[in-house]
Amino acid sequence: MLFLNGKEITSVDRRLIQDAVSKAYELMHTGNFNMPDRSHVQDGDNTLLLMPCFSTSYFATKLVSVFPGAADRGLPVVNGIMTLADNTSGRPLAVMDGAALTAERTGAVGGLAVSLLTAPHIETAGIFGAGVQGYSQARYLIMNRRIRRLVISDLSRESAGRMAAHFADAYPGLDCRVADAPDALVREADLVIAATTSTTPLFSDDPGLVRGKTFISIGSFRPDMKEFPDAVSKAADRIYVDTPFAAKESGDIAVPLELGIVSKEDIRPFSGIAAGEKQDPDTETVFFKSVGMALFDLAVASALYELAVANNLGVELEF
Repeated sequence: MLFLNGKEITSVDRRLIQDAVSKAYELMHTGNFNMPDRSHVQDGDNTLLLMPCFSTSYFATKLVSVFPGAADRGLPVVNGIMTLADNTSGRPLAVMDGAALTAERTGAVGGLAVSLLTAPHIETAGIFGAGVQGYSQARYLIMNRRIRRLVISDLSRESAGRMAAHFADAYPGLDCRVADAPDALVREADLVIAATTSTTPLFSDDPGLVRGKTFISIGSFRPDMKEFPDAVSKAADRIYVDTPFAAKESGDIAVPLELGIVSKEDIRPFSGIAAGEKQDPDTETVFFKSVGMALFDLAVASALYELAVANNLGVELEF
């Protein structure tokens, strides 16, 4: 059985990861997979997720913990283990760093949304959240669009400053700085990405502030979590979700549905866009909500496993 650590996963070409996510959407569109509902176990503010999925060749299960308070101690909020097995024999094939895989595949989910939902010429983007996922979203954003200015906001201005310094150093010519205020970030950006576990909206509930922009919510995955104000749903000409259960799992969709701000008919599957559905991103307000799904993990894990086998990566483990 092969073991892939976080360093090996994060060193892989990000195009391979994003291509795997794109293929997951294509598979989702055909329905040729088996993905049971993921299990949520709550322990106070902490969450344990169990995420299985089957394809014709492989099956995978990811065990993920989300501990928001870990950030206060300078530790990662998300940890986990990913297992991959042969779906013809049940033989275990690989164990992977689940946190690193989650960071990369979620970054790629955001990156693919940037690629397919934003105009090619956008120049300014804003990111809420300077944790692991904020960094990953920024990397995939920069891979997909030639951003000239990146504005960052976080509850910890110090963390936002470190992230801004990191990307300014890593990408010469990129104007990367900390937002003066949350509303200022939204006002300036063509694209707004949220990668937080906030239970209250990150900026003002003002329709005039949000019109004509693209919004991507990555962080909220429970009904009591809500990154964007209702103004985003009200102003959105198009609302996309990565999975149908996003409408139940995330407050960013569940609350507007409950209040009648949007209807179920307003919520579109992003898999249609991945399959080639046409749109005009230049004149609309667009909202994409991701809560993630095990099919993404399976697609990325199998692509990583095949790459590792072909290139002698990782460490062989014996039972």
